[in-house]
Amino acid sequence: MRIRRTLIGVALLCAATLLVACVSSQRDAQAARRAGKKRLLVVTVTKGFRHDSIPVAEETIQSLGEKTGRWDTDFVRTDEEMQAKMSRAALQNYDAIVFANTTGTLPLPDPQGFLDYIKAGHGFVAMHSGSDTFHEWPGGSPGEVSAYVRMLGAEFAGHHRQCAVDAHLLDPKHPALKPIAAAGAHTPVTTVSDEQLQKASVAQGATWKAFDEIYLFKNIDRANMRALLTLDKHPNDGSPEANQPGEYLVSWCKSYGKGRVFYTSFGHRQEMWRDPLYQQHITGGIEFALGLAKGSTQPNPL
Repeated sequence: MRIRRTLIGVALLCAATLLVACVSSQRDAQAARRAGKKRLLVVTVTKGFRHDSIPVAEETIQSLGEKTGRWDTDFVRTDEEMQAKMSRAALQNYDAIVFANTTGTLPLPDPQGFLDYIKAGHGFVAMHSGSDTFHEWPGGSPGEVSAYVRMLGAEFAGHHRQCAVDAHLLDPKHPALKPIAAAGAHTPVTTVSDEQLQKASVAQGATWKAFDEIYLFKNIDRANMRALLTLDKHPNDGSPEANQPGEYLVSWCKSYGKGRVFYTSFGHRQEMWRDPLYQQHITGGIEFALGLAKGSTQPNPL
């Protein structure tokens, strides 16, 4: 009997906590809209590898919203917060969702409701291991490409050692690349060492030189995305395929129903999150997802 009472008490406490979180989210959403701001929900729950850059990612995204004055930031850091803030109803308190270095199969309270939320005209942003998330979709068939991957546009397949890359800007007018293109237009082309790039990335012309953990992808829906940043050769990451010609994706955007999706694979290292060009890159991507900045999602030539 005592155990039963304890379980009931715990259940009631959890229910009360969820209710308080929901009411708080609604209140904050109303305040943000009165101030003319959008509302952003940043998810950093992990069910696989957890990056040590996540605290810096959270701090960076929140500070960028404060600096621009364009969005307020809320967080989902635990399974309990996910249940409270990501139900079909609770998602209506937010204008876009960010998966900042999430991994694994997350405990969404309503997986289809999450996809429907984006499809209805909201925004979705994922950085780095946001593509190493939901390799399997709840209720999906074994072996099929998950509904999350179809929404995102590609799926993490692996990586080798961190390395320097020359990422080519395919759409310099997109808000996620426009400030990088502007910086590159005024920067002379010079040789930059890996050691220098580990401290700060450099834009030169239509190329963004950066040092990070470079992802390789599978299940790429290239025909239905707009590639923003690509490599024209395999990353020089110590693998047998290093430097072989080909197209390797780094960042893209796409439509999902009426929704706007932005992804960048940069963001493994703490230094990258602190990098001024990277901060401008994700600011533009977030503003695009929020509908605050216009960018084409028309698929570019293969």
